[in-house]
Amino acid sequence: MIRIAGVVVLYNPPENVLENIHSYQEQVETLFVVDNSERQNKVLVNQIQSLGNVVYQWNGDNVGIAQALNKGASLAIEQKFDYLLMMDQDGKVAPNLVNEYSAYLSKYSSTDVGILSPYHIYDNYNSPMESAESKEIFLTITSGTLLNLDAYKKVGPFMDELFIDYVDFEYCLRLHSHGFKVVQLCSILMNHHLGSLVVRRMLFRRVAIYHYPPIRVYYKSRNRLFVARKYHKKYPMWSMKEFSQAGNELVKILCFEEEKIEKCKMAFLGVLHFLKNRLGKLDEPVENVLRNTHSK
Repeated sequence: MIRIAGVVVLYNPPENVLENIHSYQEQVETLFVVDNSERQNKVLVNQIQSLGNVVYQWNGDNVGIAQALNKGASLAIEQKFDYLLMMDQDGKVAPNLVNEYSAYLSKYSSTDVGILSPYHIYDNYNSPMESAESKEIFLTITSGTLLNLDAYKKVGPFMDELFIDYVDFEYCLRLHSHGFKVVQLCSILMNHHLGSLVVRRMLFRRVAIYHYPPIRVYYKSRNRLFVARKYHKKYPMWSMKEFSQAGNELVKILCFEEEKIEKCKMAFLGVLHFLKNRLGKLDEPVENVLRNTHSK
């Protein structure tokens, strides 16, 4: 009997997060709710804690997605679970998600699958559909994926130092480097809406413009380069593509986005901290960083 727990990471969640939680709460044996909000929404917390199989943990601060996932994984391992369904607060899943995962694992005799992933569909970005029932993939985002906790114990925890962005990609790369597979079940669909993403034309191809706030531009810039450097010997083609993509993101900011100056400054700060090997949470408020940059 495969035992499956779940973890969802919250950060200043909207009231409708309960609807998302209900979509998978009863599909897992225990759901660990890890709250990264600086302040608790007492009404929402009471509603969450009233659910029968939920364990709520408040970190008292935003400690990052990696540390929150590690908390959920540690709690699941302590309680002898085999797998962990990982969710973000915006994710809602199909009612058959965990049953489909369990059915696949029952048929698949090997233990070399590190992560099972659904087929992610983005409302505001057309993705080609797959005809295969399942396939091995290189990378996947966290939400809706099923983590093999035996693999987690072997390859180690998510990187707290990344804080946010590329936490999931780094983990997939680490799983691959230890001989584990990332498998996508194409029959399981999961819908997402990628924030303020819009699709534009640049020369002869479509490009995705994400309109991330400046602080996310910093983390994506820094962490992309760090992870690309970390795995450049093992996966050189992927790493070179990521180094190239870092420059492409700057071009897209300059061509299509608002707050161009602020975002470019945060991107260059991310590059500077990458070169200095400085990771972790950016403790200084973005406003102060930009103000100090203006004054120099």
